[in-house]
Amino acid sequence: MLPVHTVLWCRVGLWLLPLWMLHAAPALAQDDTPPATDEQAQASAPPTAPGDPAADPAPKSPEKSLEELLQEEVAPASVGSFGYRLRRYGITPYVHGVITTDLWQWERRRGNVPHHNSFELRDANLYFGADIFDLIVPEVFLEFEPSFTSYEFNTGIRLRYAQLDLRIHKELLVLRAGLFLVPFGTYNTVTLPAFINKLPERPTVFREVIPSPWQEVGVQLTGSWQWAPGRALSYAVFITNGMEQFNGNNPLDPNDDGVDEGGSIAFFTPSYADIHNTTKSFGARLSAELAEGLSVGASGYTGAYTYDGARRLSLVGADATFVRGPLTLELEAALAHQQIQGGALDKWGYAAVASYRVNAQFEPLVALDQAKIGTLPAPFDGQSFAENGHSYWGGFIFLPFPEQIPTALTKAVYRITFPSQDKPTQHVFTLQLTVGF
Repeated sequence: MLPVHTVLWCRVGLWLLPLWMLHAAPALAQDDTPPATDEQAQASAPPTAPGDPAADPAPKSPEKSLEELLQEEVAPASVGSFGYRLRRYGITPYVHGVITTDLWQWERRRGNVPHHNSFELRDANLYFGADIFDLIVPEVFLEFEPSFTSYEFNTGIRLRYAQLDLRIHKELLVLRAGLFLVPFGTYNTVTLPAFINKLPERPTVFREVIPSPWQEVGVQLTGSWQWAPGRALSYAVFITNGMEQFNGNNPLDPNDDGVDEGGSIAFFTPSYADIHNTTKSFGARLSAELAEGLSVGASGYTGAYTYDGARRLSLVGADATFVRGPLTLELEAALAHQQIQGGALDKWGYAAVASYRVNAQFEPLVALDQAKIGTLPAPFDGQSFAENGHSYWGGFIFLPFPEQIPTALTKAVYRITFPSQDKPTQHVFTLQLTVGF
């Protein structure tokens, strides 16, 4: 008689043998049998009755729509939140920026005021956006800018624009909505970034006549049509809430109870919501590339600017740009008609810039600008960025890495300003470094 433990091992082996055969059968068949062709596999497959659920493959679970994805509940302990869900859907944003710093700025001030020399952070800009399937492009422009609104030196973050572009029909018809830069001229919308602009600071016309940066809240239709190489037509029409002049009453003056008017355009702010008056502002721009490198444009704008909407501000402007090889010529001029009680203030100005790229790294430049803003009525007389007069500029742009980093450049520019009144000449020298990244 066999021992008991031997009998037990035999019984266990008999139980495990069928399981081993089922597991090894596919491998054995793969080793010993040549693979069957598609025709043989179809012929050997058992027939299925019409309407049999086994005849159709199991449907794949559909991907969630963006709407369903955004409505998902996020557990408190989950990784990420709203932005993370957008990233999961394939929406990846981009981030760019501009840093501009004055390595040294020297200014000879007026009268007995001592000369001024200082370091200065001129611009610190960040651009956040995304190109979603070549259909929608949201973008936000944030600027870190000093403020001199109090006795202390303060700094703050300013929202320059937060816009949403919808390509209705390629580049021919684009709907733009939100807070956007007003398409007036070229400086405010094209050459505003410091690594594109030739000069280290804004000429007077882009402060007191065309407020740059100039942004408003509204909707805009824009587009561009190119019918031949070097031939294109661009347009923009918009309606906005407009700009508004701050209205403040002097508690020490019992006669100061009217609505303020006639202030400096440079201090107007966009109306984020029409609460005080519901009148809208309108504007348009048309530009044409007449030949390769030659572009001309015209712009117009009109809207109420006072707290009560009783006074209007109207602007017209013209611009021209010529780029041919190393030569660049830029010209922009504007006229502002600002209504006040009993008349109007007519402010005008222009700026012309010429530069020549001698080689890949060195570009000399000269410029001329002039502005006439008149005498502002009380209590705003003397409260502006500049006075009537004209300025001459001269200097050069140096690109240390023209091939690797074409958006990095150094500017060394000297400016002389001659006020129209009997006031001393102003001299300013700026050594500036700017990088777009």
